Amino acid sequence: MLLIITPNPALDRTMVFQGLRLGGVFRTDEVIVAAGGKGLNVARAAHTLGQPALVCAPLGGLTGDAVAHLAAAEGVMGRWTRHRAGETRTCVLVVDREAGDATALNESGPIFAPADWQAFAGDVLAAAPGAALAVVSGSLPRGVEPGALGALLSDLTARGLRVVVDTSGPALEAALAARPWGVKVNGHEAGAALGCQVNDVQGALAALAALRARGVSLAAISLGALGCVAADTSGVWWARPPQVRIVSSVGSGDSLLAGLATGMLRGLTLPEALRLGVACGTADALTIGGGRFDLHEVERLRVTVQVEARGAYH
Repeated sequence: MLLIITPNPALDRTMVFQGLRLGGVFRTDEVIVAAGGKGLNVARAAHTLGQPALVCAPLGGLTGDAVAHLAAAEGVMGRWTRHRAGETRTCVLVVDREAGDATALNESGPIFAPADWQAFAGDVLAAAPGAALAVVSGSLPRGVEPGALGALLSDLTARGLRVVVDTSGPALEAALAARPWGVKVNGHEAGAALGCQVNDVQGALAALAALRARGVSLAAISLGALGCVAADTSGVWWARPPQVRIVSSVGSGDSLLAGLATGMLRGLTLPEALRLGVACGTADALTIGGGRFDLHEVERLRVTVQVEARGAYH
């Protein structure tokens, strides 16, 4: 089972427009309401791939009830920690078909008390024994110190669980200090954490080496249209997707992570797991809504993803 730890879930409302511009009045008849936040996107994508998964997330208020209901309606299993910090946040995703991508308007969410985080962390640790791999995906709730995430990672690692982290900013820095088994971030997030520029493949390769030097066994950096580079003991690999016309890139990185994690759980080598992940991320960019893609489209794209070796570790 894949355990998906989602510290800051959301109710996602995606609205589709044609020719949107600021200052006008527009109406849409295409709205998608879904359980959201990066971890829920990962879970949705994993479910499409047929990968058993369990989401751990803290939920509050009526909005939290809606997130749990929507997740269940999609077949996503959840272990929800109820809190009293306030309503689970709502995020609005605006898609303009003429613009070629989406705009995300994200709420920060409620402010957690120490007891709220402790209850959530306790539920995560209780769920850990049933997992073969865990991913921590997304931001931290307000009020939670980054060190709390590092402590949770250390506890999970002490229980023998491999954990892959996808977060940013101070939370990522705290996670790296806890030496997680794996890290999957985008170029901007990696550069901010490592104090360097990661705008291309060469920059990403240098960042991979830095992450591996910090004790990360599996490091992956996504680069948008350039694909993703990743490294483990088998070597360094670059997976390049075919050129596509993007509809919405929101959630593409989460689908990539779901594909990568699913591939590893199925015993694929890193280059083949990376190929699956990039195919999932690319298929996601062709749809509206985070973590959504057509499985047949993934299989079609999978054979077009080019994977090449870019070095080796000894």
